Amino acid sequence: MISIDAKNIEYAQQMLGKAPKEINLAAVNAINRTITKIKTQTSKSIRKNYLVSAKNVKGTLNIKRASRSKLCGVLASQGSPLLLTAFRVRNHKRGPVKVQIRKQGGAKSVPGLFLGVSRNGYTGAMQRKKRKARYPLRIPYGPSVPQMFGAENVIGELTPLAEATLNERFLHEVEYRFRKMK
Repeated sequence: MISIDAKNIEYAQQMLGKAPKEINLAAVNAINRTITKIKTQTSKSIRKNYLVSAKNVKGTLNIKRASRSKLCGVLASQGSPLLLTAFRVRNHKRGPVKVQIRKQGGAKSVPGLFLGVSRNGYTGAMQRKKRKARYPLRIPYGPSVPQMFGAENVIGELTPLAEATLNERFLHEVEYRFRKMK
């Protein structure tokens, strides 16, 4: 949980002591601006670590904005695992199909994986459930965006940025409202 420093709150009370509603509005605006910035940074951070498109990431991120009555904002990710074809899949003429999910590691071969078209029209990576039988086919999945968002390296990168942005925006909003009152 990210919060505003106590020093910044005392500063706001000194500047806008006569108008406590303005302090509340400054906090709401600071929280909402911070959440918007962190949503953008989340997408960039996930794509820095994983080989996934921005469309797949941004589609799962949801914002609950702060209001005057509720000084709390939430950035959450909700979604199911992504198809393996959402990541990097390489099919060579000879050898197994290789899949790369993370940028740090190399591509790894998946036994029995092949690219093709199924009976019901799916085109992409598939595996046979039973090694010898032609059917049934299984469609493999990779990690979900919420799993990638919850990874330590992604959260560790976003937390200090969110803290700094929130405090910076709060001070900016307080000073803006103080200048407006004069």
